[in-house]
Amino acid sequence: MRIFFAVPRSAWVDINLRHSLEDMGHELVRFEFPGWPDDADPLWWTAGKPMTNQRLLDAFREAVDAGGVDLFFGYLYGSVVYPETIDLIRRSGVPTVNFSCNNVHQFDLVRDIAPCFDACIVPELAAQSDFLSAGARPLRIQLAANPRFYRPYPYARRYDVTFVGQRYADRADHLDRLRRSGLDVRAWGAGWSSGKRFDLAHLKAAVALYEDERLDGVQRFSRRWIWPRAAAGPAGTRAEIDTRGWGGPRLLQRDLVKVFSRSRVSLGFATAGNSHLSHKRLTHLRLREFEAPMSGAFYMTEHQEELAEYFSIGEEVITYADASELTDKARYYVRHEEEAERIRRAGFHRARREHTWQRRFSQLFDCLGLRR
Repeated sequence: MRIFFAVPRSAWVDINLRHSLEDMGHELVRFEFPGWPDDADPLWWTAGKPMTNQRLLDAFREAVDAGGVDLFFGYLYGSVVYPETIDLIRRSGVPTVNFSCNNVHQFDLVRDIAPCFDACIVPELAAQSDFLSAGARPLRIQLAANPRFYRPYPYARRYDVTFVGQRYADRADHLDRLRRSGLDVRAWGAGWSSGKRFDLAHLKAAVALYEDERLDGVQRFSRRWIWPRAAAGPAGTRAEIDTRGWGGPRLLQRDLVKVFSRSRVSLGFATAGNSHLSHKRLTHLRLREFEAPMSGAFYMTEHQEELAEYFSIGEEVITYADASELTDKARYYVRHEEEAERIRRAGFHRARREHTWQRRFSQLFDCLGLRR
């Protein structure tokens, strides 16, 4: 098929969505934008967003005229695209679908545009009703990983417990408790390391913003990365937990995958936002639930009922209900490596067999009545 592919510039999107579709033999007409705009940025709303929507329409019409389009696939938020833009694209007769995740606590980001698509890919069971109430057609198609990229490496186990992801909610509390129990714990991601790095990735992001009519992109980049501001602790965390010595910066995707092979236990969290501060935690599945097992990790994550639909709990992945159970299970499996290895192998084979993006896209095409 020839697919118009409107997605943000992202290594994750390239690795998982783009490469999987191309490996299936589909031709992608790519329309990229640099990411999610700052909601408080007046220049984006007055100039950047109108120009981006016009570019999108022009590129889509050009693709239709040049060779036809079988599917419009978007990874779009309401901050990027107008509902009217999707309406115009849909009038062409080309099926339209939009992907979004984290919908349990971020549905507002797609609320206005979701009804405009023929279908919306919605991984979370708990978010289906929100889309239906808004007049959209949700397709419950779960997250996945690309086995061409997420794979084991022949490295020795170096760390007891690792976590890769942003520091927020009570993640630091859990990791600090594990450290105090005597385990070698490491964490990488936004908020774990106090230093800000000026690197090529950030420079490319600034250039991308500028290229996409975000005329103040470089200025905002400078304010955010070059001129350090007073450091505020990540929302919902206890700032007094000192992560120096065991917290590191954000990792490139390829380095993330290698950490899985170097870890006895790869840790996951399911809590959404700061819902740990409320009377009821909001939880949902993450990309890690599929990336980690596919990379050969021994994966242990916060209990989330949906996970049992995709893995056998206790045999392919391990879950914990609270901080005490997390500590007990982490200590147990660090000391019982043969048992952990059996679970690691079982999770790996299940992920490779059932949880690839190619299988998810085949499911999508079947739902839409499109040839694969």
